[in-house]
Amino acid sequence: MSGTTRRQRVAVIGAGPAGLCCLKHLAAKPELFEPVAFERNFWPGGIWNYTDQTRKDAFGLPVHSALYNKLKINVPKELQEFPSFPYPKEWKTSYITRQQCWEYLNMFTDHFDIRKYIRFHSFVRNVKPLKEMNENGKPKWLVTFSPVTRMSEVNTEVFDAVLVSNGHDFNDYTPNIPGLELFEGRAIHSKEFRYEEHFDGLRVAILGCHYSGEDISMHVAKFAKKVYACHRRNPKEFPPSFPKEIEQRTPFVRMTRDSVVFPDGGSEKVDAVIFCTGYRFSYPFLKDDVITIKDERIEPIYKHMVHIDYNNLIFVGIPRQWSYFPHYHEMAKLAALILAGDVKLPSKENMLADSEADFQSRLKEGKPPSFAHYMGDIDRQFRYNEDLAKMGGFDPLPPVLEMMWDDVMDERYMNLPKCNTFDYEITGPQSYRCLNPEGIKTRFCKAENVKR
Repeated sequence: MSGTTRRQRVAVIGAGPAGLCCLKHLAAKPELFEPVAFERNFWPGGIWNYTDQTRKDAFGLPVHSALYNKLKINVPKELQEFPSFPYPKEWKTSYITRQQCWEYLNMFTDHFDIRKYIRFHSFVRNVKPLKEMNENGKPKWLVTFSPVTRMSEVNTEVFDAVLVSNGHDFNDYTPNIPGLELFEGRAIHSKEFRYEEHFDGLRVAILGCHYSGEDISMHVAKFAKKVYACHRRNPKEFPPSFPKEIEQRTPFVRMTRDSVVFPDGGSEKVDAVIFCTGYRFSYPFLKDDVITIKDERIEPIYKHMVHIDYNNLIFVGIPRQWSYFPHYHEMAKLAALILAGDVKLPSKENMLADSEADFQSRLKEGKPPSFAHYMGDIDRQFRYNEDLAKMGGFDPLPPVLEMMWDDVMDERYMNLPKCNTFDYEITGPQSYRCLNPEGIKTRFCKAENVKR
């Protein structure tokens, strides 16, 4: 039973996949919530709004999207699907294009009639708690924002709660490599990569080789004279199917005007460098007295979601390296239940202890502090989903997703260049099948061995 007596005004920061899920669940309870989403683009979709522009957009703001022209999603669409909202049946291919993904997000927006809650072209400048309390005894929030077309215009509105869903793949990180400023070739972050053809005939060094690094390396290799994939990944964990024509090297530690230099003193002449070195969490609208970020660990946050001091400030979409869309949906579902007063949170002390225990468990596994919010391990991401479902009193994601994730990761490891030509079909909550490019059934797996 809800603990509120009047509708709460809820600010949703961002209308990408996570923000759209927030709007769906809030709008489903119009007697409880009045949602308002702030989105800097003119369309929903967040980073899935592709643009050829890099660095600055038409309004002088940093470009938000990190997509490239020929990008396909890096897991099958069956693992990137919102529960109860399937992709169009005519979309037979599992690894859909960036354009199709954007279309899917807009279909979702219109199907649930949530576009009307989005204020497009709105740039959020600041979000801060007020001394004034709402009916639930929680602080109200002042949101300061500007239209991107008139950044000199500053507006403010007061809300009862805030859901932060601005994503985490826009604040690109480029390491401070000595000599980078001397390099006379082209040096970009993967966020600026758009067309593989732009590297025709060039010698290219790519620093970092995880999902984006692997994919960009293979795209660039179609045109480049030579590609060096420079990384520190464990050879036992690196796909043995990685193309042999792409030379693997250790990360370079220095640059000259025309070369990259490796730890052993060896060097290679290159014409271009692409930094596939990831992104850093960024919430520029939240001050340090609200959250702190140290070594990519956000505090004080419970279950990678709920602010421990301000329980009506909830983050939807912090975790990385997992099956994003279905998990976003479940996080947003829980967020709406918490704001409705239908979930009793633990004490502050217990939430802090739980957060620290989760962090320490990662360190004991040998992960660096920066992996505080990573969910790449199959067991971790689906046990996390079970935790959220238990808190909210709803069913967890179907076990077939866990089995599919495991299989897809195996295929990526063993057959990297061709894995995105495989198609999948979910045949039930505990079964699916995979087809190879020739359309022959290669496996039919039942998820009966998944621990629930």
